Amino acid sequence: MKRLATGILLVALATPAFAAPQGGIDTGRLFFGAGVSQNDVSGASDEGTGFQLFGGYEFGKVAQNIALDLEIGYMDSGDIKACASVPFFGRVCAEDNATGLWATGVGRLQLNPQFELLARAGFDFGDDDGFMIGIGAGFNVNPQTQLRLEFVERDEISSLQLNFVYRP
Repeated sequence: MKRLATGILLVALATPAFAAPQGGIDTGRLFFGAGVSQNDVSGASDEGTGFQLFGGYEFGKVAQNIALDLEIGYMDSGDIKACASVPFFGRVCAEDNATGLWATGVGRLQLNPQFELLARAGFDFGDDDGFMIGIGAGFNVNPQTQLRLEFVERDEISSLQLNFVYRP
């Protein structure tokens, strides 16, 4: 619970710093989200169910139907179990989870008023630090809410995510 509170606080504090355009922050371009993820580590025998919290800033359209955003967030992979055969000990298993902050640029291609395709690239600064990329799709439930399904690949962890996005 302490890690969750720390993650929420860091996202809330850092979003305005990354989103500050010249002359101040346009708070109408801020958005927030959360979701659940199914996470896998290559070589692991089990998947972990985790979560992510994030905030972002919409920079706007850069071409017809194409927009760019900046997102920062916190992720927890959930417990992932890995097993290996060890001489003299037999099958040995360990369970661990990865947590950490991340920041990505997100490109959105608007297909129609309800659907858009997403692509992301950035860095994870936590336990699975390094480059991260992802692809996905979003369904606009209404002008303020969106459901996203994304596949995100980090250095060690692959995630299938279902996210809820809210634009105040």
